[in-house]
Amino acid sequence: MNQQPVSESVLTNHYRCATLAHVSRRSSGQVEIVPGVVGPEQIIDPRPALLTPDGSVDIQLDIRFDPRQRRYVCHEVRAASSTGGAVTTEALRHLQIAEWIVLALLMDSDEGPVIRELENPDGREPWGKTAPDDVAGHGPTDRALRWTAHFYRYGYAVSYNPTKEVEELLKLPRSTAGRWIAASREAGYLGPSEGMGKAGG
Repeated sequence: MNQQPVSESVLTNHYRCATLAHVSRRSSGQVEIVPGVVGPEQIIDPRPALLTPDGSVDIQLDIRFDPRQRRYVCHEVRAASSTGGAVTTEALRHLQIAEWIVLALLMDSDEGPVIRELENPDGREPWGKTAPDDVAGHGPTDRALRWTAHFYRYGYAVSYNPTKEVEELLKLPRSTAGRWIAASREAGYLGPSEGMGKAGG
């Protein structure tokens, strides 16, 4: 299975921090993110310590799938000093919650992929995280717009840029991906955009 690409800056921060502490996630439950893709209902994700002038601060995220919003959200953040120093506002400004949600979901854990594609014996479309090769080759057809909406919702659900998700998984130029997303809304496959961070239904 192809692993979802993550931005270079997110990966750089991840590997820099991973040298400071071992990350061990715990997950429970299972939810369908979009048709053909499942993930955990909850992830408890200890993050590598944040270094501060007074020592270090350990961070733990409680990430849950919100069925109303159809996306993963940070339900709780715990911050605790591991060296006797203070947990300060300055230290908490360095929390990168959206990026950490992406890492918790899209980087493999010790047990394997956190998010999995299901088998598709009936050939349903759209399904999973891999579109057939011919989907995008004939322009914004009805079929292509349904896949566009599918990938947009997936990107939104995992806190990955939804437009970039469409661009990468359908192998489209960014401007074309934007036009197809707009056309998908007009066709009724995506609801109207409700502002920053809103996918539309």
